[in-house]
Amino acid sequence: MSHDYKFSIREVSEICNIPSKTLRYYDEIELVVPEFRDEVNRYRYYSKDQLVTLCIIRKLRSMDFSLKEIQCIITGNKAGDLEKNIETKLNELLEEINCMQRKYASTSAFLQRLKTGVHLLNLKESISLEDIKLEEVPQMHLVFTRKTMSNYSNIDVSVHRWVEILDLCDNLKVKSKGTIIVTYYCNLLEQFLYSDIDIEFGITVDNQEEENCFRDFGNFTAATAIHTGNYADIIHTHIRLVQWINQNQYKVVGPVSEEFIISPLDINNIDEHVTKIIVPIEKKQEK
Repeated sequence: MSHDYKFSIREVSEICNIPSKTLRYYDEIELVVPEFRDEVNRYRYYSKDQLVTLCIIRKLRSMDFSLKEIQCIITGNKAGDLEKNIETKLNELLEEINCMQRKYASTSAFLQRLKTGVHLLNLKESISLEDIKLEEVPQMHLVFTRKTMSNYSNIDVSVHRWVEILDLCDNLKVKSKGTIIVTYYCNLLEQFLYSDIDIEFGITVDNQEEENCFRDFGNFTAATAIHTGNYADIIHTHIRLVQWINQNQYKVVGPVSEEFIISPLDINNIDEHVTKIIVPIEKKQEK
Protein backbone atom coordinates (compact mmCIF):
# COMPACT_ATOMS: atom_id res chain seq x y z
CA MET A 1 0.00 0.00 0.00
CA SER A 2 1.05 3.59 -0.48
CA HIS A 3 2.20 5.54 2.54
CA ASP A 4 1.29 9.18 2.01
CA TYR A 5 3.51 9.92 -0.97
CA LYS A 6 5.38 6.57 -1.25
CA PHE A 7 4.35 3.96 -3.83
CA SER A 8 5.49 0.36 -4.10
CA ILE A 9 6.60 -1.12 -7.42
CA ARG A 10 3.32 -3.05 -7.63
CA GLU A 11 1.29 0.12 -7.10
CA VAL A 12 3.33 2.04 -9.65
CA SER A 13 2.90 -0.77 -12.14
CA GLU A 14 -0.89 -0.65 -11.71
CA ILE A 15 -1.18 3.14 -11.71
CA CYS A 16 1.14 3.80 -14.68
CA ASN A 17 0.34 0.56 -16.52
CA ILE A 18 4.04 -0.28 -16.81
CA PRO A 19 5.17 -3.89 -16.15
CA SER A 20 7.11 -4.44 -12.95
CA LYS A 21 9.89 -6.04 -15.02
CA THR A 22 10.24 -2.79 -16.98
CA LEU A 23 10.33 -0.72 -13.78
CA ARG A 24 13.11 -2.91 -12.41
CA TYR A 25 15.03 -2.43 -15.65
CA TYR A 26 14.61 1.36 -15.44
CA ASP A 27 16.02 1.12 -11.92
CA GLU A 28 18.93 -1.02 -13.13
CA ILE A 29 19.97 1.45 -15.86
CA GLU A 30 19.33 4.39 -13.48
CA LEU A 31 16.63 5.92 -15.64
CA VAL A 32 14.18 6.05 -12.70
CA VAL A 33 15.60 4.86 -9.37
CA PRO A 34 13.02 4.53 -6.54
CA GLU A 35 13.52 7.53 -4.28
CA PHE A 36 12.90 5.82 -0.93
CA ARG A 37 14.21 2.68 0.72
CA ASP A 38 12.69 1.07 3.81
CA GLU A 39 15.68 0.24 6.02
CA VAL A 40 13.72 -2.51 7.80
CA ASN A 41 12.38 -4.58 4.88
CA ARG A 42 14.73 -3.13 2.22
CA TYR A 43 11.75 -2.41 -0.08
CA ARG A 44 12.01 0.51 -2.44
CA TYR A 45 9.31 3.10 -2.98
CA TYR A 46 8.64 5.71 -5.65
CA SER A 47 7.64 9.31 -5.02
CA LYS A 48 4.62 10.99 -6.61
CA ASP A 49 6.94 13.05 -8.79
CA GLN A 50 8.51 9.84 -10.05
CA LEU A 51 5.06 8.58 -11.06
CA VAL A 52 4.73 11.69 -13.20
CA THR A 53 8.18 11.05 -14.68
CA LEU A 54 7.25 7.47 -15.50
CA CYS A 55 4.10 8.65 -17.27
CA ILE A 56 6.25 11.04 -19.33
CA ILE A 57 8.61 8.17 -20.16
CA ARG A 58 5.71 5.99 -21.21
CA LYS A 59 4.45 8.75 -23.54
CA LEU A 60 7.92 9.25 -25.06
CA ARG A 61 8.36 5.50 -25.56
CA SER A 62 5.05 5.45 -27.45
CA MET A 63 6.59 8.03 -29.79
CA ASP A 64 9.50 5.65 -30.41
CA PHE A 65 12.12 7.58 -28.47
CA SER A 66 15.04 5.43 -27.30
CA LEU A 67 15.80 5.14 -23.59
CA LYS A 68 19.02 7.07 -24.15
CA GLU A 69 17.08 9.91 -25.79
CA ILE A 70 14.52 9.83 -22.98
CA GLN A 71 17.26 10.06 -20.35
CA CYS A 72 18.50 13.29 -21.94
CA ILE A 73 14.99 14.72 -22.18
CA ILE A 74 13.98 14.09 -18.57
CA THR A 75 17.40 15.20 -17.28
CA GLY A 76 17.14 18.50 -19.15
CA ASN A 77 13.48 18.92 -18.26
CA LYS A 78 13.02 21.98 -20.51
CA ALA A 79 9.95 22.58 -22.70
CA GLY A 80 12.04 24.19 -25.44
CA ASP A 81 14.38 21.21 -25.62
CA LEU A 82 11.39 18.86 -25.63
CA GLU A 83 9.92 20.79 -28.57
CA LYS A 84 13.13 20.34 -30.57
CA ASN A 85 13.25 16.64 -29.76
CA ILE A 86 9.64 16.14 -30.84
CA GLU A 87 10.28 17.98 -34.12
CA THR A 88 13.32 15.76 -34.80
CA LYS A 89 11.34 12.63 -33.98
CA LEU A 90 8.50 13.69 -36.29
CA ASN A 91 10.97 14.07 -39.16
CA GLU A 92 12.40 10.63 -38.40
CA LEU A 93 8.92 9.10 -38.33
CA LEU A 94 8.03 10.81 -41.61
CA GLU A 95 11.15 9.31 -43.25
CA GLU A 96 10.17 5.87 -41.88
CA ILE A 97 6.68 6.30 -43.34
CA ASN A 98 8.14 7.28 -46.72
CA CYS A 99 10.49 4.30 -46.55
CA MET A 100 7.60 1.93 -45.81
CA GLN A 101 5.58 3.44 -48.67
CA ARG A 102 8.49 2.81 -51.03
CA LYS A 103 8.80 -0.76 -49.78
CA TYR A 104 5.07 -1.30 -50.21
CA ALA A 105 5.11 0.09 -53.76
CA SER A 106 8.11 -2.08 -54.68
CA THR A 107 6.59 -5.22 -53.16
CA SER A 108 3.21 -4.59 -54.80
CA ALA A 109 4.87 -4.08 -58.19
CA PHE A 110 6.90 -7.26 -57.69
CA LEU A 111 3.70 -9.19 -57.02
CA GLN A 112 2.12 -7.85 -60.21
CA ARG A 113 5.18 -8.86 -62.22
CA LEU A 114 5.03 -12.34 -60.74
CA LYS A 115 1.33 -12.65 -61.57
CA THR A 116 2.05 -11.64 -65.18
CA GLY A 117 5.02 -13.98 -65.39
CA VAL A 118 3.22 -16.95 -63.91
CA HIS A 119 0.34 -16.40 -66.34
CA LEU A 120 2.77 -16.40 -69.27
CA LEU A 121 4.52 -19.51 -67.97
CA ASN A 122 1.17 -21.29 -67.87
CA LEU A 123 0.68 -20.32 -71.53
CA LYS A 124 4.21 -21.09 -72.73
CA GLU A 125 3.16 -24.22 -74.62
CA SER A 126 1.07 -22.00 -76.90
CA ILE A 127 3.64 -19.21 -77.30
CA SER A 128 4.94 -19.45 -80.85
CA LEU A 129 5.71 -17.37 -83.92
CA GLU A 130 2.08 -16.19 -84.03
CA ASP A 131 2.48 -14.65 -80.58
CA ILE A 132 4.76 -11.87 -81.81
CA LYS A 133 2.77 -8.71 -81.34
CA LEU A 134 2.61 -5.12 -82.42
CA GLU A 135 2.27 -2.97 -79.33
CA GLU A 136 2.08 0.68 -78.42
CA VAL A 137 4.60 0.84 -75.60
CA PRO A 138 3.37 3.40 -73.06
CA GLN A 139 5.66 6.09 -71.75
CA MET A 140 7.28 5.21 -68.44
CA HIS A 141 10.01 6.65 -66.27
CA LEU A 142 13.38 5.02 -65.67
CA VAL A 143 16.27 5.38 -63.30
CA PHE A 144 19.20 4.19 -65.41
CA THR A 145 22.91 3.66 -65.79
CA ARG A 146 24.55 3.48 -69.21
CA LYS A 147 28.07 2.33 -69.96
CA THR A 148 30.10 0.21 -72.38
CA MET A 149 30.78 -3.39 -71.37
CA SER A 150 33.82 -5.08 -72.88
CA ASN A 151 33.64 -8.48 -74.56
CA TYR A 152 29.94 -8.67 -73.73
CA SER A 153 27.60 -11.52 -74.58
CA ASN A 154 23.89 -11.51 -73.86
CA ILE A 155 23.95 -15.11 -72.65
CA ASP A 156 25.67 -13.93 -69.46
CA VAL A 157 23.76 -12.29 -66.60
CA SER A 158 25.61 -9.14 -65.50
CA VAL A 159 24.91 -9.41 -61.79
CA HIS A 160 27.03 -6.37 -60.89
CA ARG A 161 25.00 -4.14 -63.25
CA TRP A 162 21.74 -5.43 -61.75
CA VAL A 163 22.94 -4.72 -58.21
CA GLU A 164 24.23 -1.29 -59.28
CA ILE A 165 20.86 -0.13 -60.64
CA LEU A 166 18.95 -1.51 -57.63
CA ASP A 167 21.31 0.27 -55.23
CA LEU A 168 20.99 3.51 -57.22
CA CYS A 169 17.22 3.35 -56.95
CA ASP A 170 17.47 2.81 -53.18
CA ASN A 171 19.93 5.67 -52.77
CA LEU A 172 17.66 8.05 -54.69
CA LYS A 173 14.74 7.00 -52.44
CA VAL A 174 12.27 6.70 -55.31
CA LYS A 175 9.27 4.42 -55.53
CA SER A 176 10.44 1.59 -57.73
CA LYS A 177 8.09 -0.54 -59.80
CA GLY A 178 10.84 -3.12 -59.84
CA THR A 179 10.88 -3.88 -63.56
CA ILE A 180 14.39 -4.03 -65.01
CA ILE A 181 14.70 -2.93 -68.65
CA VAL A 182 18.02 -3.52 -70.41
CA THR A 183 18.59 -1.57 -73.65
CA TYR A 184 21.33 -2.39 -76.18
CA TYR A 185 22.73 0.54 -78.18
CA CYS A 186 24.24 -1.57 -80.95
CA ASN A 187 23.41 -3.29 -84.24
CA LEU A 188 20.79 -6.04 -84.20
CA LEU A 189 22.03 -9.20 -82.45
CA GLU A 190 25.47 -7.69 -81.84
CA GLN A 191 24.95 -8.16 -78.11
CA PHE A 192 25.50 -11.89 -78.61
CA LEU A 193 28.89 -11.55 -80.32
CA TYR A 194 31.30 -10.86 -77.43
CA SER A 195 31.80 -7.27 -78.57
CA ASP A 196 32.18 -4.00 -76.68
CA ILE A 197 28.54 -3.02 -76.23
CA ASP A 198 26.94 0.20 -74.97
CA ILE A 199 24.29 -1.06 -72.54
CA GLU A 200 21.71 0.71 -70.39
CA PHE A 201 20.23 -0.86 -67.28
CA GLY A 202 17.04 0.86 -66.17
CA ILE A 203 14.40 0.30 -63.54
CA THR A 204 10.87 1.66 -63.79
CA VAL A 205 9.84 4.21 -61.16
CA ASP A 206 6.74 6.26 -60.37
CA ASN A 207 8.13 9.72 -60.95
CA GLN A 208 10.95 11.30 -62.92
CA GLU A 209 13.28 13.79 -61.26
CA GLU A 210 15.39 16.46 -62.91
CA GLU A 211 18.61 14.47 -62.69
CA ASN A 212 20.91 12.85 -65.24
CA CYS A 213 20.07 9.34 -64.03
CA PHE A 214 16.36 9.66 -64.96
CA ARG A 215 14.83 9.40 -68.42
CA ASP A 216 11.59 8.54 -70.22
CA PHE A 217 11.15 5.23 -72.00
CA GLY A 218 8.43 4.11 -74.39
CA ASN A 219 5.87 6.10 -76.33
CA PHE A 220 6.60 4.16 -79.53
CA THR A 221 5.30 1.26 -81.61
CA ALA A 222 7.17 -1.99 -81.07
CA ALA A 223 7.28 -5.60 -82.15
CA THR A 224 7.42 -7.72 -79.00
CA ALA A 225 7.97 -11.36 -78.16
CA ILE A 226 7.98 -13.32 -74.92
CA HIS A 227 10.87 -15.62 -74.07
CA THR A 228 10.27 -18.14 -71.31
CA GLY A 229 12.82 -20.45 -69.72
CA ASN A 230 16.60 -20.41 -69.93
CA TYR A 231 17.85 -16.90 -70.66
CA ALA A 232 20.91 -18.37 -72.40
CA ASP A 233 18.58 -19.42 -75.23
CA ILE A 234 17.03 -15.98 -75.77
CA ILE A 235 19.03 -15.44 -78.98
CA HIS A 236 16.59 -17.76 -80.76
CA THR A 237 13.64 -15.55 -79.78
CA HIS A 238 15.55 -12.46 -80.92
CA ILE A 239 16.23 -14.07 -84.30
CA ARG A 240 12.61 -15.10 -84.67
CA LEU A 241 11.50 -11.55 -83.90
CA VAL A 242 13.92 -10.02 -86.43
CA GLN A 243 12.68 -12.44 -89.09
CA TRP A 244 9.08 -11.46 -88.38
CA ILE A 245 9.94 -7.75 -88.67
CA ASN A 246 11.61 -8.27 -92.06
CA GLN A 247 8.86 -10.53 -93.39
CA ASN A 248 6.17 -8.00 -92.51
CA GLN A 249 7.86 -5.01 -94.14
CA TYR A 250 8.81 -3.17 -90.97
CA LYS A 251 12.10 -1.51 -90.11
CA VAL A 252 13.82 -1.13 -86.76
CA VAL A 253 13.91 2.51 -85.61
CA GLY A 254 15.43 2.29 -82.15
CA PRO A 255 17.57 0.20 -79.82
CA VAL A 256 16.35 -3.23 -78.75
CA SER A 257 15.31 -3.66 -75.11
CA GLU A 258 14.57 -6.58 -72.84
CA GLU A 259 12.03 -6.27 -70.04
CA PHE A 260 12.56 -8.82 -67.27
CA ILE A 261 9.16 -9.93 -66.02
CA ILE A 262 10.56 -12.79 -63.91
CA SER A 263 14.30 -12.28 -63.83
CA PRO A 264 17.34 -14.30 -62.72
CA LEU A 265 17.43 -12.07 -59.64
CA ASP A 266 13.81 -12.92 -58.78
CA ILE A 267 14.04 -16.71 -58.75
CA ASN A 268 17.00 -19.02 -59.24
CA ASN A 269 15.18 -21.40 -61.57
CA ILE A 270 16.10 -20.96 -65.24
CA ASP A 271 12.93 -22.71 -66.39
CA GLU A 272 10.77 -20.02 -64.74
CA HIS A 273 12.39 -16.90 -66.17
CA VAL A 274 10.20 -14.68 -68.37
CA THR A 275 11.66 -11.94 -70.59
CA LYS A 276 9.90 -9.62 -73.01
CA ILE A 277 11.87 -8.41 -76.06
CA ILE A 278 10.91 -4.94 -77.29
CA VAL A 279 11.96 -3.68 -80.73
CA PRO A 280 10.84 -0.17 -81.84
CA ILE A 281 9.62 -0.35 -85.44
CA GLU A 282 7.77 1.49 -88.15
CA LYS A 283 6.35 0.45 -91.52
CA LYS A 284 8.73 0.64 -94.46
CA GLN A 285 7.74 3.26 -97.00
CA GLU A 286 6.92 1.95 -100.42
CA LYS A 287 9.32 3.10 -103.15
